[in-house]
Amino acid sequence: MSKSAKTKNKENKKAGLNKTAICGLLVSLAGIYIALLVTFPENAGLPPAAPLTFAAGIGMIAAIVWAADSVRSISKYGLGTGVPSVGMFGIGLSTVIAVFAAFLNTIWSPIIGAVLALAIGWISGKLINSVIGMNIPGMEKRIAEITAGSTLAMMASFVVVTGTINPMAAGGYIFTGTVTLGFIGIAVAVFHAYNANLGPDEKPDRTRMLTILDASMLLLIYGIMALLFRLGISTSGGADSGMVGASLQTLIGPAVIIFMSIAFILIAYYKFWTYVKRDAWKIMETGLLPSEEDLN
Repeated sequence: MSKSAKTKNKENKKAGLNKTAICGLLVSLAGIYIALLVTFPENAGLPPAAPLTFAAGIGMIAAIVWAADSVRSISKYGLGTGVPSVGMFGIGLSTVIAVFAAFLNTIWSPIIGAVLALAIGWISGKLINSVIGMNIPGMEKRIAEITAGSTLAMMASFVVVTGTINPMAAGGYIFTGTVTLGFIGIAVAVFHAYNANLGPDEKPDRTRMLTILDASMLLLIYGIMALLFRLGISTSGGADSGMVGASLQTLIGPAVIIFMSIAFILIAYYKFWTYVKRDAWKIMETGLLPSEEDLN
């Protein structure tokens, strides 16, 4: 490949990353705010968890894809087992930032969370490069993007499960243990796709489709959790934990999220399998795992 071709290919990859970042930021914020339009302000006339909460689910997937693309970019420098580590590091920061922003209880909470995540992520990346001495080009930017994407994904999950962002709802999300699901689920969705597709034939479209599949499976779990929240199933129960009474209108949102996530899972799995067959030299059935007798 000529020098000019390599330069053009590098520029195209950079443009693709920037496009993913812009789309991830805008779509996730738009999804969260579309869902919040029916709960902010309180006189909107609709109860929490109105049907538009599915928009937050789409926003969560977009934010995860953004963070996962940044993991893919930074991990190409040969971090090895650092692929999961950088994902867990980003979601660790984002969990604290997301909870803090939610407890501000303002319509600007998602934007505040994103700005804080970008700033803290950039500072963390700077410290990693300068103090630890990894000296990876673009570390600051990518850590900032991973943290911001994970923060918006976490805040979107608040809206998906509880139907709103406020201290009471966030408290229900945290004290029922749902935040643990968010921490592990979002982290795995962010780093799993690239880790699973490592190798010389790793392709961005195949890796991205696996990210969408992971995020859609997480959204399905969130949809079920949202249904339980609407039905008031909680260890503490009551409105103080962020729960709302079940009614037809409040149950529509979780139902739409569940059916939507199932559709996304089927489509993403089909597309991913198509990409696997396209890129694989040969596909072989391995059969069942060997028994203990076979191994001995």
